[in-house]
Amino acid sequence: MVSELMDIGELRARARASGEGGASPGGRPATATLALGTGGAELPASSELAAILPRVPVARVRLAEPADFSALPGHAIVRIVALIRECSSIGARVTWSLNLGPEQLDLIPRLDHLPAPDRITVGEKRALPVGRWRSSRQFGLLYFRKGPAFLSVVDQRPESGSRIVVDDPVLMDVFRRGLEGCTWAGLTRNPQCAAAAQDLVDRGLLLRVGEHCVTLPVHMRTWPLGTALLGGTLASAGKKPEGAEE
Repeated sequence: MVSELMDIGELRARARASGEGGASPGGRPATATLALGTGGAELPASSELAAILPRVPVARVRLAEPADFSALPGHAIVRIVALIRECSSIGARVTWSLNLGPEQLDLIPRLDHLPAPDRITVGEKRALPVGRWRSSRQFGLLYFRKGPAFLSVVDQRPESGSRIVVDDPVLMDVFRRGLEGCTWAGLTRNPQCAAAAQDLVDRGLLLRVGEHCVTLPVHMRTWPLGTALLGGTLASAGKKPEGAEE
């Protein structure tokens, strides 16, 4: 069966039609694939994708071009990271591939709580086994939940292994503003924010790429029910219990 391809323009149009009383898709179509970045088109913001996909769900999100972190500017890298993280958060399967420079191998343990790429290439020819990407073997390595006045971060990476309750207003503000991906200068606009941002970087909760940065933990909106979890995403997971933290 040939998969139905949809670009971000069509997704936006369907979302508008849905909001204006148009036909609802009524469940997750089995064959619809949202292709992002086709023909060099700009990638949408992660917040836009998170707002639209629950209304116009798709079976899969595919990055049309390899994520070449060895060549892309910082603002493009953090947008890609935010998009992949958000796909995991809302339970959308994501298909992507990753290119790294030889000096960028340290990015793997910072990002491998996210859905695993189909292919990892280092330099021009060297391919790494996807099994090195830990989410291909273990679900829920790094995520957060929202409480009424705090964030609960669960970090199950072996090098960290902790649960962190973030209730400081400045830390929470920096964490949230970094979710979309933003400039480092914009995030560290005063000494308090700069200290909070550096603290999150030191804990491995915020990734800085040059002059840009992005928050790393996945927002755990749904909960596993023992079904097979695909590529580190929350696809096929159940809703959280009533009254639980969000």
